[in-house]
Amino acid sequence: MKGKLKLIPFKKEHAQFLSNNLMNDPRVQIDKNFVNNFKYLEEENLSFSAVYKDTLVVSGGITPLWEGVYEGWVMASQEIWNFKLEAAYIIKKKTEELCKTNNVVRLQTAVKSDFKLGHRFASWLGLQKEGIMKKYILNQDHIRYARVK
Repeated sequence: MKGKLKLIPFKKEHAQFLSNNLMNDPRVQIDKNFVNNFKYLEEENLSFSAVYKDTLVVSGGITPLWEGVYEGWVMASQEIWNFKLEAAYIIKKKTEELCKTNNVVRLQTAVKSDFKLGHRFASWLGLQKEGIMKKYILNQDHIRYARVK
């Protein structure tokens, strides 16, 4: 595919669509018990989706934990492989905008311990490895990454 990705407001339906076995890598599948929580991700100035024509490519955002502290998240479809660089730069730029708009002091995320591409991406976004979170999601180890400003 060639063309430009278009940013649109994130809707919980985007996460539901992506979580139905359409994620870009089996190592990042979402626990079906979390599907009801997708409604909390749909907030103006906290989340976004990128589409090509009518095809959902990636969604992402930040979720407030408490004042100044947010959890970053990204969910991508198989289509992201057709837009690797463009999608990466959109995620980085939009995350920076969301952090600035929301006065984020600490942005953190968790990456499954065996998801090497996720570790590289978190580092590229400027997050630093903080430590292992044993049996965090789906009873699997994750690495906590964070960026503090």
